[in-house]
Amino acid sequence: MKNTNKKYLFYAFITANIVFIAYLYFTNSQFNPAMIKAVLTEQHFLVAYIGYILILIVRGLTLLPGTAFLLAGIYLFSFIQVFFAIQIAIISYCLIIYHFSHKLNFKVPEKILQFEQKIKNKEIPIIFSLCFIPGVSINVLIYFLSVINIKLKNILIGIISGTFITTAIYISIVTGVYEATSSIV
Repeated sequence: MKNTNKKYLFYAFITANIVFIAYLYFTNSQFNPAMIKAVLTEQHFLVAYIGYILILIVRGLTLLPGTAFLLAGIYLFSFIQVFFAIQIAIISYCLIIYHFSHKLNFKVPEKILQFEQKIKNKEIPIIFSLCFIPGVSINVLIYFLSVINIKLKNILIGIISGTFITTAIYISIVTGVYEATSSIV
């Protein structure tokens, strides 16, 4: 995409946001998060939940950080619902990344191929432990493991078992913070 098209899209996005905020201001509309939560979780739960999962899958195919999506999910849904949505999304984008990493046939540098021999002996424990390192992007990890020809089964076992624990910890911490702040107010 040309830089001029990107610039026009950016300006259109900013303009649309300004128009939307001005509309809310001049019509005395109130942006109430509790009302939005009630509409999404009570009247349109299934659509909102499937939409949330799809957003998580798309987020997993990009390098967008997942914290904002985690916070939004915890606000809208229960612990178990958010947990399973994240696990479904991780499995989905793992399969997509694995499939397309083999279809693209990128030439892999020799330095990356050297890791293949180091990882081959203990694939699952290494993948599992990499899930606990803050800052390691799961989607980049999946792509890297796919490129060095780690079996899909081993990638799924390592990623799912590692993210199973880290997701539960993250959701518990954020849910605890939400509950603690709501009891103070």
